[in-house]
Amino acid sequence: MLTEHIKGILEDRVLVRPTDGKVILRERQASMEVEVIGIPSGVIAIDMDRIGHLQKGVKNRDCKQICDYLLVCEVDGRDVAIFVELKSTLSLDEKKPMEQLRRSLPLLDYLRSVCRIHHGLESYRSVDARYSLIGAKNSPRFDKQFVRPGNVLATETHEDIRIRTLVGSRVRFDLLRSP
Repeated sequence: MLTEHIKGILEDRVLVRPTDGKVILRERQASMEVEVIGIPSGVIAIDMDRIGHLQKGVKNRDCKQICDYLLVCEVDGRDVAIFVELKSTLSLDEKKPMEQLRRSLPLLDYLRSVCRIHHGLESYRSVDARYSLIGAKNSPRFDKQFVRPGNVLATETHEDIRIRTLVGSRVRFDLLRSP
């Protein structure tokens, strides 16, 4: 239900439409592409760069950091939001991508509020948030090594969120969706 409501309020230019069970996520600055495969019907992908940040009057630059994509779906009767940050190279000491993921949640809250008001609803059910950091390659200093591209390297906690780190240009949707 949330996915249909969000589609109803967003312009087509901010949505990335899945085709044939896959979607291509692009990071323009790093010239990077990740193909997410195994996407069930009903999933929407939002290009957060195209949606822009809603806090133009906020002074603190850190508060304006957002992730690259937001995928929204329904799993077993629950709404799930998957925040995705793309990086060309994963680095051990870089916390910025984790902060971008963490600071994106208010945009989901905003979209839900707009949907609630637009559609005249009392409230929405809660949303399960997932966070994924996907790198095209890992730094030689990165202490985790992957077996196959698209596999989970690590799951770590940053502040109050759990972030799944993956490497590869092709990732299975179920790895992003699972808790």
